[in-house]
Amino acid sequence: MTEEEFKVKIANREYESCVKKWSTVYQLSQKFPAFSENSIRALIYASKPRLRAKSKNGDEFVPGNGLAHAIRKVGRRVLIDEHAFSEWINDKKND
Repeated sequence: MTEEEFKVKIANREYESCVKKWSTVYQLSQKFPAFSENSIRALIYASKPRLRAKSKNGDEFVPGNGLAHAIRKVGRRVLIDEHAFSEWINDKKND
């Protein structure tokens, strides 16, 4: 293998690690068996800040769980980036 071929191979490997891999809720629950479909849907619901139901002035918010950056909605389909999801799980070990 020449030096140029080696550089191309390394560049392709770095590119593949940067490419996002999108999965549906069902597919993600199959790849991460610790999370059921319903638990993933609950994480999606709690991903963004939302208004608190019982607030005195209506300005109180419940903070999100930080997963919103990994979620995309395309029509009715919800897609989650697998790499960002696993990073989010790893970041949660400190909480």
